[in-house]
Amino acid sequence: MAVWTIAVLLTVFQVTSGDIGGPTMICTPTMICTSTSSPRVAFTLTRSSDLGPVSSTADLTVTFDHVLTDVGGSFTDVTNPSVFNCQHPGVYQFSFSALSQRERSAFMQLMKNGQFQLAMWAGQSSSSGSGSNTAVLELEQGDRVWLAIGSPDRYALHSNNHRYISFTGVLLYST
Repeated sequence: MAVWTIAVLLTVFQVTSGDIGGPTMICTPTMICTSTSSPRVAFTLTRSSDLGPVSSTADLTVTFDHVLTDVGGSFTDVTNPSVFNCQHPGVYQFSFSALSQRERSAFMQLMKNGQFQLAMWAGQSSSSGSGSNTAVLELEQGDRVWLAIGSPDRYALHSNNHRYISFTGVLLYST
């Protein structure tokens, strides 16, 4: 009787913990458990070469040449990824960072469906300046998120094989 009681209590505890934000687990009395959690999405894109300045006043979409992490397959079979296309509605955290080229400033914007969300700025100096920012955004299926250099004729990003330019996104929870 005691073994059965413990197994039932453990199963109830695990299901209850899923109700308050953690992953939901379905367990058999022999404690074989499977997850019923929401989709997992996490990515980090990096760039290994400079970007800008270019002779344009229109925003320039930042492209990346390396996919460091792609949990969920958002960038599978994509050459030079630049835009995150939301397949799973939810609340996402996005982070990005970059260095400015010497004697230039860097100004990088987080865009959602063509609308400015927030920016990162690194000042002009004789060496490279650095900047970063983070945002939490609620996305619907089909929403698009990317980075852009504002006024790329004035601003320029620096990178090399150390991959100083990065863009990360993580699904915090589904909605």
